[in-house]
Amino acid sequence: MIIASISYKGGVGKSTVAQNLAVCFANSGYKTCIVDADETQATVSWTGVRFEKNLEPVIQSIGMTDHKAFVGNVKEQYKNYDVIIIDCPPSLSPIAIKAMYLSHLLVIPVTPRGGSDIWVTEKLLEKFSTIREEKESSLPAYFLINQFEPNVNLHKASLGIIKELEEEFEIKTLETILNKRVAYGEANVRGMGVYEYSDPKAKKEVINLTKEILKIGEGI
Repeated sequence: MIIASISYKGGVGKSTVAQNLAVCFANSGYKTCIVDADETQATVSWTGVRFEKNLEPVIQSIGMTDHKAFVGNVKEQYKNYDVIIIDCPPSLSPIAIKAMYLSHLLVIPVTPRGGSDIWVTEKLLEKFSTIREEKESSLPAYFLINQFEPNVNLHKASLGIIKELEEEFEIKTLETILNKRVAYGEANVRGMGVYEYSDPKAKKEVINLTKEILKIGEGI
């Protein structure tokens, strides 16, 4: 399965989601690779820390920022892996668009920080709708609520805005919510995922997210 972690803007946890999914998939026995298509190459750096610390399981990360070679390279890599997760650039760049065409599933992290952060996602969804029509197939796409704080009224109110986008663009929101936890940042700087870290609540969130995505994948 090829999964794209994609967003129109930065700062929503797109790379962190890709990394944590990769760790959880790999620990579940799936041969997993991350394609880092973001110019920052943050995920490539993260896997570099893993290699330096000899962390297991090994997770390969490949930087791919040349949009002309992107599709062919990803298809070639997919011959060798069970799961490829594309860490997309935070824009509607040529690579992000190609990733949407190529993927079996889109995961769209959104942070419930108010309308401006969520409505900008409309630009991505408009392009997604066009791609879905051109492919003439049901390309599954799901919002992932990330960095959620259940006691913050603004965060709870933002869920209503996300619901409006669901209805307008005929997509769904994953049942799993990733709450705002320091463990995600602490694990990241150590080249780890929270599955391997010391916060059992964060680990449970990512396990549930991985299981939910696998269940969706069964129907693709």
